[in-house]
Amino acid sequence: MGIGSNVGDSKKIFEALWLYLTRHRLFSRLHSSPLYLNPAFGYTKQRDFTNATLSFDTALGVLELFRLVFYLERRWGRARKRPFKNAPRTLDIDMLFFNRMVYKQPYLTLPHPKWKQRASVLVPLFLQRLAWRGA
Repeated sequence: MGIGSNVGDSKKIFEALWLYLTRHRLFSRLHSSPLYLNPAFGYTKQRDFTNATLSFDTALGVLELFRLVFYLERRWGRARKRPFKNAPRTLDIDMLFFNRMVYKQPYLTLPHPKWKQRASVLVPLFLQRLAWRGA
């Protein structure tokens, strides 16, 4: 899962999300990348984004997790309707992968179709992988 924020205190938002997931009975073995400060893309006249990647085991199915992602974004203040594409946001959560599933629907594509093109995903994934090797 990729997470990003550039509205409010992004670090506190991420910490609250982390705490929520660690306390949720359907999540285990949570791992996080270090935080990564990344320039906004698309609409660039906004604050830089703080990004990270999370990996975990879950008993949720892919659609249940997708619904939970929407709930979590709203819980931390993200409006469902964006004023414009790439607008600033309190919390953006992208499902990047779900096991090795290939899934294509109008509302969700897995793996995420642009994950290989975004430093906001590639750098945290690389750093997270380095941390796993060192553990």
